[in-house]
Amino acid sequence: MKTLKQFILYAAIGTSNVIIDFIILNILWKITNMYSGYINILFKFISFMFYSINGYYLNKKYTFKLEGAYIKYASILGIAALLNSLILSTLSLYNRFNIPQILWCNICALIASICTGIISFLINKKLIFKN
Repeated sequence: MKTLKQFILYAAIGTSNVIIDFIILNILWKITNMYSGYINILFKFISFMFYSINGYYLNKKYTFKLEGAYIKYASILGIAALLNSLILSTLSLYNRFNIPQILWCNICALIASICTGIISFLINKKLIFKN
């Protein structure tokens, strides 16, 4: 039961991180008019700097209620962000449905976030915020 409650809190905090991520990505896409391809790795790195701090402090305080090392947390989240950016970058190249590019990139970003979110929870629970 404790793990389920932690997962729900982690998902809620993850949702706030995804919102931060999407806001920053959409601003960068609009400013540069570059939506698809490997530019998203750079854009994801920029957004990562913001949402990793948010996620660390909220998860430390509410989800796991334990001290964890930020460097370890950021390293795990950084690897997840890299995987996330590779998924986003690759998917964004294949808009087979001719959806408007900004919408397609947001769909790709959501798919990438879901894929990496569950893995990140398990790693954080077992390695970063363990008793």
